[in-house]
Amino acid sequence: MLFFKPENRFGAFLHKINKAYSCWATESGHLKTGFINQKVGQRSLRGSAGMTLVEVMVALALAAFTVAGIIEGYIFCTTSTVKDSLYMAANTRASERLEETRGAIWAPYRATPVDELVASNFPDQPVTLDMSGSSSATTMATLTTTITQIVSSASSTLSAPVREIRVDCIWQFKGELITNSIETCRAPDQ
Repeated sequence: MLFFKPENRFGAFLHKINKAYSCWATESGHLKTGFINQKVGQRSLRGSAGMTLVEVMVALALAAFTVAGIIEGYIFCTTSTVKDSLYMAANTRASERLEETRGAIWAPYRATPVDELVASNFPDQPVTLDMSGSSSATTMATLTTTITQIVSSASSTLSAPVREIRVDCIWQFKGELITNSIETCRAPDQ
C-alpha cells in the first residue's frame, strides 16, 4: 500500500484517499488499483453464460412481430395514398364533365330557342384516372351525366326554369365500386 505523509494540503488530501484506496502490483508487473472495502466475488457460470434458447426464441418472436407491424403499416399507408390519389383524379374528371355541361347553350328565351343542355348530348363516357408521377396500372372509370328539370311550385308562375346537373364518376378499387358525385343547378343563359 502506498502511504502519503500529510506535509501539505495536497499530501493530506492524498492521505484521506489512501485510507479507502489501495494499489498493488501483479505478477506481470502491472499496477492494479481498487477500493479496500471492495469485495471480490465469483459469479456462477450459469449467470454469466449468456442467453438461454428460450430467451433467444422470445426475442426473435418479439422482433418478428415488430417487423410484421412495420410492414403492415407501410402497406396500409401506400394503399391509402393510392386510393386518395384516385379519389382526386375522379373528382377532377367529374369536374371536367361538369364544365362541359356549363358550356352547353341553354337559351329558351331567344327568338330561336336553343337547348343543348340535355342528357343525350352527354352520354356515358369511359375515362382513365390519371395519377401524376405514377407508373402503376391505369384505373378506368365511367362518367355518367344526369340532367333533370327542377319543377317550381304551382304558386310561383313567374319563376325561371332551373335544371339540376349531376355528374358521377364510377370507378373500382380492389373490388370495391366507388362513386364520386358532383351536383349543381343551372338557369338558362348562364
